[in-house]
Amino acid sequence: MPILAAIFMLNAAYAKETVSILYFDNTAKNREYEWLCKGIADMLITDIAGRGVVDVIERENLKKVLDEQQLSLSGLIDDRKALEIGKLLSASKLIYGSFIIKGKAVIINGKLTETGSGKITAAFTSQGALDSVLAVKDDFSRKIQKALGIEITDDRKQEQEAPLQAIKNYYQGLDLLDRGAVEDARKKFEEASRIDPYYLKPYRGIEESYRYLNDFIKMRHQREIARLYDNIVKIQARLRESPWRTFADIAMDPRYVKLRREDEARYNRELYAYFQGDTPAVCTWNLQNNLFELADQYEEHFSDRARADALHREVLAVTEKSRKIFAGDPFLPEILYSGLRASVYFEDWPGVKKRCEELMSGYPDYRMMWAIEDFYKRALENLSEKMNQKER
Repeated sequence: MPILAAIFMLNAAYAKETVSILYFDNTAKNREYEWLCKGIADMLITDIAGRGVVDVIERENLKKVLDEQQLSLSGLIDDRKALEIGKLLSASKLIYGSFIIKGKAVIINGKLTETGSGKITAAFTSQGALDSVLAVKDDFSRKIQKALGIEITDDRKQEQEAPLQAIKNYYQGLDLLDRGAVEDARKKFEEASRIDPYYLKPYRGIEESYRYLNDFIKMRHQREIARLYDNIVKIQARLRESPWRTFADIAMDPRYVKLRREDEARYNRELYAYFQGDTPAVCTWNLQNNLFELADQYEEHFSDRARADALHREVLAVTEKSRKIFAGDPFLPEILYSGLRASVYFEDWPGVKKRCEELMSGYPDYRMMWAIEDFYKRALENLSEKMNQKER
């Protein structure tokens, strides 16, 4: 066999299939759940793309083709139309379907089709309680992944970690953005992010809204906010791992060795949390640092004191939780000092005094003692002034 032909066959054998997931049809035209048209498709894209087994066409590319062909953004259940879209997207396989709301139940139907031949290779149905629609979607997703030959070795429920109302607001915002109602979309995204600050998708929506509004400065600041939230989520996930793994424990994993060689930027993003210290205490301190930086972003660039306050309260919560977890750990003073900084932010002078005294008496050689002494002086001055005001 000629060498070039052999190479071509080898590449073909290892080439990933390209899958496109179309919007799902709202069969009963239930307006309250119209957001599931895009929602089901987008959540399936997240589920399947994250496995790395097949290439999944992103929603943005689907929207671009739909816009160019002046086709509807929903109702793509028609087989002929679906195959036409699949070919325009250069997808080898196509996933599409519908959902129907019946009283307090939801049924999701779908099929996996070969774009070239139009042959249906698999069909799926999942149903359940309407108030558990995300669990129904998860069951549907697992069936699709099995049909695609994807081995599910863990149970990822990224979407379900967010409350249903936050997810609903996000996809309603996405639909508004597609329709050109940019300011209304941004408000929906922000509402979703307020309901669950660690649901990451709305931040990308807010950033996109600012792009449409040509506010590129806020777009840049919003991108930084999204990056910080992503960092925090990664650190939190690492701190929940058991057993604890250091960077050295995973650096030689063949998958990461390959990823570093092929895409160093993605490698750095995926392993971000493992660069944040080899002990849980150091990693926790870096979590606090990210929270502080995020609070500064909200206050400085968006004048959002409420968000900044909430993030400083989170620093305090992390500090108090760490007292027992890291009792005796030599790095505990760094975490306690972060709690002190948060108390200073709130001008909680009795709390500042107490925290300063704890550090000065328990950790007299701590590297930031000069700053602690300064905070202590400020606390005493403010407490004295308040006492004098009362006496008057």
